[in-house]
Amino acid sequence: MAELGPVDAIVLGFPGQRLTSAVLDAFESVEERGDVRLIDALIVVKDVAGVVSSHEVGEFEGLRDMAAELAARELLGLAGAEDAEQIGQVMPPDSLVVVLFVENIWAREVATRIRDSGGRLLSYTRLPQSVLDDAEEALANSTDGG
Repeated sequence: MAELGPVDAIVLGFPGQRLTSAVLDAFESVEERGDVRLIDALIVVKDVAGVVSSHEVGEFEGLRDMAAELAARELLGLAGAEDAEQIGQVMPPDSLVVVLFVENIWAREVATRIRDSGGRLLSYTRLPQSVLDDAEEALANSTDGG
């Protein structure tokens, strides 16, 4: 079996029931550069009436094809998988959630060498943008004498 780089499960929420081309373009760009690889994805949509539908990306070439198919066929109202149902219970009406399982290809070699050396991941935390913004502001204030 080929060695995998670190894999992240990413859950994104959007208002409305469609993914924008800007989001699709950005993800396609990092995938084409080889930074990440989409392993699996699930799109869950809740319409204005609260009806939940879902679709898995495995049936399509990628996220863009899946989003286009969802828009074209208007899959709202179809029963989804158990995961989609759980997500749908906490989603607001007229919204869309994308669950992505993404391999960080850029870190594959490092992860392999760590495992080969007997090392293992003990902790992993992704810092939210708000924390980074606060840290940047605090740093700017400290260098400005404020």
